[in-house]
Amino acid sequence: MAVCVHICLLSLLSLVRATRLVKHDVNFVPDIVLRVTLATITLNCQERLSTLVNGTYPGPPIYLEPEQTTWIRVYNDADVNTTMHWHGLSLNLFPFSDGAPMASQWPIPPGHFFDYELNVPASQAGTSFYHSHVGFQAMTASGALIINDVSGVPYSYDDEFIMELGDFYAEEDETIEAQLSGSPYIWTGDPLALQINGQSGNAPSAKNPNPSGTSCQPYAFNVAPDTTYRVRVISGTAISFVTFGIEGYDNLTIIETDNAYVYPVETDHIQIDSGQRFSFIFRTKTTAELGGQTSSWIQYETRGGSGTITAWAKLVYASDSTTAKTTVTRQDHSGDHSPDSDPQTFPSTGDSGSGLEPYSPVPSLPPSSPSTDQNPDFVPSNPIVSLPQDISSWLEYTFQSLPSHGTAPPSSSVTRRVIITTQQIVNQSQSATFPFDHDPWFDGPPHTPTTRTPYLVEILRRGTVNGALPSISRALGNGETPGFDSVTHTYPAAIGEVIEIVWQNSGSIPGGTFGIHPLHAHGGPYWDMGSGSGQYSPQAHEALLAQHGGWGGSLRDTTMLYTYADAGGEDEVVNGWRVWRIRVTESNVGVWMMHCHILQHMIMGQQTVWVFGTPDQIREYSNPVNGSLEGYFTYGGDVVGKEGGDVVVATKFA
Repeated sequence: MAVCVHICLLSLLSLVRATRLVKHDVNFVPDIVLRVTLATITLNCQERLSTLVNGTYPGPPIYLEPEQTTWIRVYNDADVNTTMHWHGLSLNLFPFSDGAPMASQWPIPPGHFFDYELNVPASQAGTSFYHSHVGFQAMTASGALIINDVSGVPYSYDDEFIMELGDFYAEEDETIEAQLSGSPYIWTGDPLALQINGQSGNAPSAKNPNPSGTSCQPYAFNVAPDTTYRVRVISGTAISFVTFGIEGYDNLTIIETDNAYVYPVETDHIQIDSGQRFSFIFRTKTTAELGGQTSSWIQYETRGGSGTITAWAKLVYASDSTTAKTTVTRQDHSGDHSPDSDPQTFPSTGDSGSGLEPYSPVPSLPPSSPSTDQNPDFVPSNPIVSLPQDISSWLEYTFQSLPSHGTAPPSSSVTRRVIITTQQIVNQSQSATFPFDHDPWFDGPPHTPTTRTPYLVEILRRGTVNGALPSISRALGNGETPGFDSVTHTYPAAIGEVIEIVWQNSGSIPGGTFGIHPLHAHGGPYWDMGSGSGQYSPQAHEALLAQHGGWGGSLRDTTMLYTYADAGGEDEVVNGWRVWRIRVTESNVGVWMMHCHILQHMIMGQQTVWVFGTPDQIREYSNPVNGSLEGYFTYGGDVVGKEGGDVVVATKFA
């Protein structure tokens, strides 16, 4: 019977579109070109050597048509390794395109390029971003990634704009990486500032009345009165959990979470952590309601750090509703929501194709609204919007994905539960890691390849991981951490399983302190089933689900593992938990990372690797019908090219 099941599964996999090898020679023109560089730019009105995409931070927004193949060529013009990750997208068709170094691919060496193939399902229309997945590069090497709607948007609005959140450290990427990996380790502390579309919004002020440039001034979102806007909020922060509200607006309606439309949820503020995305719609006040007011403040604050960092942006009102469409936009939402047929291109990319657009230029700010300080040109010195300190209860057990996204697997279908605990551990030499289940996982140094081999590469080349076959039975027999295969350092899962993953937040060793963790899954979305305080128990979880009307979960790819004020203070005491459900099918076989999205924590090893399907199934799915993947198997292999050179790549859509 087991043999029959194995053959049947391989037959199912063989029905999936076959992989083929094709040559990209001098006649091949990628749809989009991204160039990663190291350059000194001005952020927060101070210079910093930063990793950039196409010379800017944020990088240029990318707009993709779903169910169409897009080739994105990423040149590594820096002197360190890099990759590019397409955050939140289902990339099971293109396992090498996930951009997870040492999990799905070798990093791109300096002076080389790598061609990423994307073909996004229509179900993932929405808001995401792309970013480097090496070291601390993603603090500045990122940009918006918007998947257009093909069959109409389920909500009506007139226009839209992107709000990309980041934060700022003055130290260079390499310095931070070395400090976190050192012995003794040196913690980064809180960032110096937040970033809203590349501007920190903390000047001019009484402390800094004459800022040296615009990069520390508030970003201006140009809007029209009496107009409905969709705001696509993207958190690309390194570490900052951000909450924000808009002066005079308490009716923000959330319609999207992590590339999935949801039933509308009204709120007076938004909170978001690294890797998360939300879209909300709101209607600006009429000219009469504004009564001569020319702008409204947007107030941003951090939570969960050692202090509160505040930043400001502005809604700047046009004189009437016909002169305001100067925001970043890709689609004409005044009619049938069909994509523009002739999108702009990003000027610095040469022949980069048509999927890129620049951020709109930022106008000089007009006099501020009546609620500011005595000097009308200063950012406020006191809060304008009341933002709660408690973050753990915000819209928990609330979001519901629209029916087009399907429903979560019921609890009766769960085949096994894997409980994973995380905590910071500082050893006697004062080096620090942030492991899951006492097993930190590192993606390799930015400068050189390691003696390790990326897990997907080893599976395709030898059928093993770390020299052994990933084993569910061995993982289940792991008495300390059932579900974790300590030989291959993976969490294996079989096709047909419904896995319930319980993430637990445990006190550090030593000290018993806690941190919040935005947990992100590669390989596609999961069903978030809620969170709670204290030690996880199925009974407590079921009670919370019942308390919220039998809430059925929400499709997400990044959700929060919170800390709670009523727990903690001792080593290894569990403070809180988060539950996911994932159905493993022939459509998501592969090697996928699940990790905290805080860059510092990733550098410290707060990452896991999951293997969905057996090595034979992964190889059956990935191996080309007309050759070998040999070019993918070595660092700097034939799959990465140099300017003007040829490469042979694997594709599902030849």
